[in-house]
Amino acid sequence: MNIGKSFSFVFEDPRWLTKVGIGTLVLILSSLLSPILIGILGYFIVAGYALEVLRNVRQGELYPMPEWRDRWGEWLVLGVKAAVAIFVWSLPAIVVSFPMIFGFALMDSNDAVALGGLLAACFSCLLFAWVVVVLLATPVIYIRIAETEELSSAFRFGDILSFTRDNIGNVIIATIMYVIASLVISLIGSIVGLILCIVGLFLTVPAAQFITMMIQSHLYGQIGLESRSWETSIVPEEYIPEPPAAPSVYDPPVETMVEPAVQPEDNAS
Repeated sequence: MNIGKSFSFVFEDPRWLTKVGIGTLVLILSSLLSPILIGILGYFIVAGYALEVLRNVRQGELYPMPEWRDRWGEWLVLGVKAAVAIFVWSLPAIVVSFPMIFGFALMDSNDAVALGGLLAACFSCLLFAWVVVVLLATPVIYIRIAETEELSSAFRFGDILSFTRDNIGNVIIATIMYVIASLVISLIGSIVGLILCIVGLFLTVPAAQFITMMIQSHLYGQIGLESRSWETSIVPEEYIPEPPAAPSVYDPPVETMVEPAVQPEDNAS
């Protein structure tokens, strides 16, 4: 993976300032409107925009960040699909958390400390294990949705887990780099915002968040780009052409009629 490219591609775009500026503005408005729940739509739009970046990286676009034009509705739908997919994948963790909480509650009772500790320990392990699974599967889930734009493609659990296993090295690298980028860029944005008399935080923090999402999309796009086996797996089954029918081995042979040769009449003696 070209990790350096993931951190530099944003600023290599000749129009990066405009693109990052609009994305930052959308996040700022989303934060301001979040109390009335309208702001969440902006987050979905930016998430869909990030998936478009992911797809452009995989297609080898020179400047993966698209222009902010008339595709906001498509990005909104794409972002909602990604959020629903991650929520469904997280449902087992939510279910497991209830008996874990119940176990912790039992530990407050002197009569069921051992049972509560056992429940809390067992289900805590299960919760941690599934959180790790979802974390590692997230890049592949995003690749699926970005490539197919179908929500159902994110629920092909066997294919997604198999792809994650086959590309576990790149998945782990991309996940670690995204976490590092999130921490470093957030820290830089906070420091710059404080230098700008604290008011700058309202601008630098959303900008750092947007740039981090772009880095994440580029890292995830490289995972799909480097996998040759992904080409066939992203094609829906109904679009896979059927092979031509083989000729039947039971076709009867074609009989040819051969006319007998005309014999000349014997010469009279």
